[in-house]
Amino acid sequence: MDAHEGLKFTIAALLLISRLGDIGSTYLASPKLELESNSVIRRFRWPFAVLTILVFIVPYWDIGSGIVLMVASLLVAASNSSKIWLIRAMGETEYYALMVRMAARAKPVPSLIYSLMPALFMSILGETVMYLYPSEHTDLGYHVGLGILGYALVVAFYGPTTFLRYRKASQVQQA
Repeated sequence: MDAHEGLKFTIAALLLISRLGDIGSTYLASPKLELESNSVIRRFRWPFAVLTILVFIVPYWDIGSGIVLMVASLLVAASNSSKIWLIRAMGETEYYALMVRMAARAKPVPSLIYSLMPALFMSILGETVMYLYPSEHTDLGYHVGLGILGYALVVAFYGPTTFLRYRKASQVQQA
């Protein structure tokens, strides 16, 4: 195996680990997917989530894309994992109910701004890494930065969307 093939294999293995981390941490935190932010996963459930493991083959097609997916998946798994202890202690349903109650009490505009703040800081980090490794073709660090930036976009989308979903649920409960 030459160095290029070895790199493809390494990134594919790390991407597989990152996807398993994302799916495993999601399962530990939300086996009923009540807390899942991704509406596609909530709709198509666990079979679709497990199917996403197959992205581990992407580095054999394009190493840079594999790195982007790996970084984003690792960051999602890290974020999920940071909440597991609390969700498991409370229970998925009780944690969801707490989030719904808190979203109902929160002021919408500041809460949406606060939910975008992590994305802002992540995007600054991703853009900084891309600045330090500016060549998409010769710097693999560029793809690490792009993965961080991709995660920032995910957070920018799902943070406010999840807050609004919890708020809507609270309005439905009150009606």
